[in-house]
Amino acid sequence: MNYFNQATLHFLRELSKNNNKEWFNANKGVYKEEVETPFKTFVSDLILKLQPLIPELNVEAKDCVFRIYKDVRFSKDKTPYKNHVSAMISKGGRKDKTTPGAYIQFSGEDIRLYSGSFTLTPKQCEQIRMAIYKNLDTFNKIINHPNFIETFDEIRGEKYKKIPSPYLGVTEKQPLLLNKSFYFYKKYKPELALNSDLIKTIINDYKQAIPINDFLKMALK
Repeated sequence: MNYFNQATLHFLRELSKNNNKEWFNANKGVYKEEVETPFKTFVSDLILKLQPLIPELNVEAKDCVFRIYKDVRFSKDKTPYKNHVSAMISKGGRKDKTTPGAYIQFSGEDIRLYSGSFTLTPKQCEQIRMAIYKNLDTFNKIINHPNFIETFDEIRGEKYKKIPSPYLGVTEKQPLLLNKSFYFYKKYKPELALNSDLIKTIINDYKQAIPINDFLKMALK
């Protein structure tokens, strides 16, 4: 099934150049018809395909899709709109950036599939770090698996500057013990949005995230 067309990509590219209320309001009909509506349909179908891979997933597209309007109250960048549409498909939808799921983002520049744990409390972060520390060989085997590396390359995230005492000497073997978050992503060319294999491609790549996501979920219990 094809969800999007050239008009979708054209709108997103033009939005990056014309990020103002006047332009957006003049093109709001195009946004609704060519971007918002097909994106929600796409997310609904993607949820159905992800449910066998994420057993706890019981959400609808309306729970997952983010608004295109930015909150600029505390931002130096006062442009009113995001230059992309996105959805967080996890147990708690867009409000849950902790439980590993699938974050999908479409812009005129690329398509991105993210996964892992984006936002962690200090306690949750410590749970994951301790799980890595106690299961270092298992963790290393997961993140060094050729399929994971080929798909997502590496786990990313902001790091602590100070090494807590339990991990002294171990962070050299596994620097991810310093992480404050644990996420990874893959970028695709924007033209993938026009391909009938869009969902199939995303699902096949998400499957490579399952072992590390299961590890993160285990740690967060």
